[in-house]
Amino acid sequence: MTTLNDGATTAEDEAPPAAGDLARYARAYRLSTEHVGMFPMWQAALAHALLLDHDGDRVHEDHGGLNGRQLAEGARSMARTFALLVAEAPARNGQELEQKIEIYETMNFLPGEMERSRTAYMVEIAMHADASALGIQLRKEPAAPSSGSMQ
Repeated sequence: MTTLNDGATTAEDEAPPAAGDLARYARAYRLSTEHVGMFPMWQAALAHALLLDHDGDRVHEDHGGLNGRQLAEGARSMARTFALLVAEAPARNGQELEQKIEIYETMNFLPGEMERSRTAYMVEIAMHADASALGIQLRKEPAAPSSGSMQ
């Protein structure tokens, strides 16, 4: 990259994108424009994480010998990726905003999630920015104590 006098940069031919790079960018573009598909993917990955955790000691030889807890962490990581993809694009309507709120609330109440990742905080910021842009005022209300255990 060459820096110009005004601080802008221009790309030079010394590092053009390879075919693999272009395929990855095309995939990222398609994902970023398909908000409706990201929310169910987040739900599925999170559900899989919870299911895998329940059988955490089971070794999955066909998946590198990883145990259920390790695969659950991978599923949580994938869920976080989908959550960020949902959060990144501005909500165009109340339904998309509601999905961001659901992601934030779910992640916020999952045991250990706020210590594992900052994703929920990023979703919360996006959620508030979207609400403001849509003319919706959000406010926090105290959560009712759960009647059951989250473990």
